[in-house]
Amino acid sequence: MKTIKKETARNFLVNYQNLNGNGKLKGPNGVVEYMQKVRCIQYDPLDVVGRNADLVLQSRVANYRSDVLFDLLYKERVLYDSPDKMISIIPTEDYPSMARIRQKTVEQLKGILTWRKSLEALDLLDEIKEFIRINGPLPAAKINIGNNVDSGPWGHKKLSSAALDYLYHSGELGISSKNKTHKVYDLSEKLFPEKILKTAEPFKDDHDFAKWYIKRRIGAVGMVWNKNGGTWLGFYVSDTKLRTQLLRELVDEGELLEIAIEGSKETFYIRKEDEELLGKPARNSVAQFIAPLDNLIWDRGMIKELFDFEYTWEVYTPAAKRKFGYYVLPVLYKNQFVARFEPEPNRGKTPAQIKNWWWEPGIEITDKMIEAIKEAFCRFSRFLGVEMMDEKYLEEKLKNRN
Repeated sequence: MKTIKKETARNFLVNYQNLNGNGKLKGPNGVVEYMQKVRCIQYDPLDVVGRNADLVLQSRVANYRSDVLFDLLYKERVLYDSPDKMISIIPTEDYPSMARIRQKTVEQLKGILTWRKSLEALDLLDEIKEFIRINGPLPAAKINIGNNVDSGPWGHKKLSSAALDYLYHSGELGISSKNKTHKVYDLSEKLFPEKILKTAEPFKDDHDFAKWYIKRRIGAVGMVWNKNGGTWLGFYVSDTKLRTQLLRELVDEGELLEIAIEGSKETFYIRKEDEELLGKPARNSVAQFIAPLDNLIWDRGMIKELFDFEYTWEVYTPAAKRKFGYYVLPVLYKNQFVARFEPEPNRGKTPAQIKNWWWEPGIEITDKMIEAIKEAFCRFSRFLGVEMMDEKYLEEKLKNRN
């Protein structure tokens, strides 16, 4: 087992996640290249200064704008929306391999529909598919088949909407487009290449799939530990006993490397093919604004262990109990989290505004760091499609020493 320092681990993660400002990832090809490596970024519909997936990509891909991801999803279709780590965006070529996740998801949905007294929705599946076949891509609001039901505060009010959700998670329907956060559904046969739909999954059994899936999930982060947390959410990977067994098999087979980190009692894992990144510094004086559900910080406990940075996404925390704010973005500089800030919601072409800024305790604030943060705001403004905020306004905000 190789032993490394925490700084080496931080550098590895920053470099692996393309957060080092090297500028190698650009435009649509840069998005595709990043997705080929991580295979999954988490989707969340909340839009304060961009949705989570867009915030992930703006910190890695030069001159990124949200229309790039939209086109890759709904025009070129090299990516698609899918259950993975919650609802995620993944490469279309993974569709055959994800068959077992789709099956597990609909099995779970049947239980949810039963609990919500909406199981009748499953009687509408064929009728809804035929309706879409005849009428073309449609949002749920345009499909009114079956009854309305009292399914509780989180359930669908229309049986047809519950059926659409089931068909989407089963893979029989896909997303043709989106109107803001509203899905426009179409038959998967109209959206995916025939070759993709007819390709059988490449796994002989659950064990075979789970081994592939665990290694794939490690690739989404770069370095992980075997403790329950955000990285291991989802079918198969959340099973601690199975995961531990398969991590050992993958190490024994040379697919993974075990890493010990000075100051930590845990064992960490990276893919063998990523070993060359160990020991490479994160030298560039660059600052990045990190998404709330960014791959880098999926496991909050691991980030605290390695970066000494505690982060909670407080959107679901009652206002009176929030430590920081409703929608707060961590600020990464080189290989350290140096600050966090709460942006004002982006509206039209108004320059980005900072509602609150907090430096992390013990951070030595340097002129280089301030310049890197200013440049990060320039890039962020371009991503949002707004003018850069006034420099004096920004300097005043950054003067806050808590």
